[in-house]
Amino acid sequence: MLRYLVNLPKKMSNRYKQLKARLRLPCEILKCKILNVYKPLVVLLYTNDQCNLACKYCVGNWSARKINDFTMDELKKVIDECKGLGTVHFTIHGGEILLRNDTKEIIDYLKGNGMYVNLVTNGILLPEKIDDVVDVDSLCISLDGREENNDYNRGKGTYKAVMAAIKIAREKKLKFVVHATLTKRSIEDVEYLCEQAKEMNYYQQFSLLLKPLTARQEDQDLGLTDEEARDTMRKLIELKDKGYPIFTFYPTLRNVINWPFNLSKSRLNRDEIPANADLINCYYGKLKISIDADGFAYPCSSLNNSFDALNVKEVGVRKAFDHIIKTNNCEACYYLTQNDWSLLLGGSMNQFINQAYIQAKGVFKRS
Repeated sequence: MLRYLVNLPKKMSNRYKQLKARLRLPCEILKCKILNVYKPLVVLLYTNDQCNLACKYCVGNWSARKINDFTMDELKKVIDECKGLGTVHFTIHGGEILLRNDTKEIIDYLKGNGMYVNLVTNGILLPEKIDDVVDVDSLCISLDGREENNDYNRGKGTYKAVMAAIKIAREKKLKFVVHATLTKRSIEDVEYLCEQAKEMNYYQQFSLLLKPLTARQEDQDLGLTDEEARDTMRKLIELKDKGYPIFTFYPTLRNVINWPFNLSKSRLNRDEIPANADLINCYYGKLKISIDADGFAYPCSSLNNSFDALNVKEVGVRKAFDHIIKTNNCEACYYLTQNDWSLLLGGSMNQFINQAYIQAKGVFKRS
């Protein structure tokens, strides 16, 4: 009892710091909304190009690209510039960020600058590098379903490695979500993933493919038909109604079901949106940007082979962001993670309440 009372002030202090870090972004979003200004509050930063997996549906083709990764000095410069523009939240990954030997230094530098830090990993190296990431605010770990289906998508042996990563994350009481990319293989395991999330007390997140699959026939077999994708969204709504801990928000799921075109058309420019369409307004390129491992800055990762981007290594973050504001014409999509974020960045009160509950639960679960 005495030991508990001695440690109580420290525990309360840690909880206060964690809650403060999580409340900062909503406060900044409200300021931007009231003042009608845009700034890169959230930055998705790809720190490196290397990856130790070759997932069949990879949005960045990181295992095949050969570019020079950011140096630590370059990363610090980017972080400093983002902070000067108002950034308060970083999501960092690669490739696979844990292949870097300075991941802890990156996290320490971000935290030292007052940033909320979310780290995305495939989980393979997490058990051996767990001490490097214990100070992040949240983790995202990838798993696509049962062993057979996950390993088909992501490589033999990855299921067992990711389950070991989930185990160590739970032991260290880290706040994390598990992320699954929906393919013909993984839609078979949606309920399995949700059952496991409920049993192990974490949130399950889903996404749809951000890019067309390669021309290889075995990869083409992973793509969802329009009907399969919409039916899966309906299934996720049913599971959420039953209380399963699905991170993806209701309006985001309905946005796919009600998408006014065939899902082969995933993004809409301003002049393509039907007058009567009830779509989620996009805030990527306005309050959130993506900086690729080669330095090019995009409104969104899904635009990394179509947007005429500027390189932050050459022109700086401010000029690259101003270029995005002036030239980005993408206004709506059906991507799940993007629309969850757009609801939050757009000031959706329901999304604020939803996220406040999730974040508070994460803080008290960790402490």
